[in-house]
Amino acid sequence: MGKDIIKIVGFEKDITLSVAETKGFFSPHNLEITFDQTPNSTTEISGLLTGKWHVAFDNGDNVVAWDEGEGVDCEVHDLFIFMGGSRELNHGLFVSSGINEISALKDKILGVDASTTGFAVVLRYILQRNNLLFERDYSFKPVGSSRVRLAELVAGNIAGAMLNSRYVEASGASTLRQLAAGKDYADPYPARVGLTTRKWALPHGSLLIRFIGAILQAVNWILESKNKRETIEIINTRMGRSPEQAEEDYHRLLGPSAGLTDRCAFDPHSLSTVLEMRRRLGMIQSPLPSLGKYYDDSFYREAVSLIR
Repeated sequence: MGKDIIKIVGFEKDITLSVAETKGFFSPHNLEITFDQTPNSTTEISGLLTGKWHVAFDNGDNVVAWDEGEGVDCEVHDLFIFMGGSRELNHGLFVSSGINEISALKDKILGVDASTTGFAVVLRYILQRNNLLFERDYSFKPVGSSRVRLAELVAGNIAGAMLNSRYVEASGASTLRQLAAGKDYADPYPARVGLTTRKWALPHGSLLIRFIGAILQAVNWILESKNKRETIEIINTRMGRSPEQAEEDYHRLLGPSAGLTDRCAFDPHSLSTVLEMRRRLGMIQSPLPSLGKYYDDSFYREAVSLIR
């Protein structure tokens, strides 16, 4: 009998997926995975909705946006968060040389993944807090992932963007300037969560529970101190980090905002941050929807009970 396949999409295969594959944690659950790297969140979520992929790992704001009809198709959908992850926003507002303050972004074009979702919402919030309003004082150019935004910024095609600071450091783009840190404006924040559709999850609940169980076993393995060197080696070889970056990433994984130390349980408070930003931007109206509209941890809780 063949193994069941979970089709995953995301911007990057993270350490939990890499360890679960490398150490064989999927096999006891009769699972195999495929992973496709997405160029942008629109492609990712659209594919999830059509069934091309089963599960995505991404920014929790995408769930709110697409469920509220603010995705590219402007339709209401049934996405939900089934497990948590990183609660720290490690993206910041980076700008090209010659721009020394946020006010200098007036009349400029800024790069985003998509205009109404994800880190673009954080960017709008940062700028609004600094008296710049979207489409009055600046405009967005949807270009794609953080790496693509970085390339566009270095090429001079945009004046600024929310970027992963690690990518900027690794690129050697020394002329770029960081004007704001995302976590200073949005904290805690669901920077990386597991998400899927209710349409897929309801008839495949057992499959999703087994998948979560394998991930939790990988998390437990990572957290064992005796596995430190091997974890760093996996980050280095499977995720393409330099030895120095791999060491830094390992220690970041053990931080209180990384999600591993609480076994990737979803933190609803991080979702409250998203809703409040959207409310202040006029992107969602009061009274705010119940948080339960956007997450369901029943699959996660069942997986935890089975691997104890």
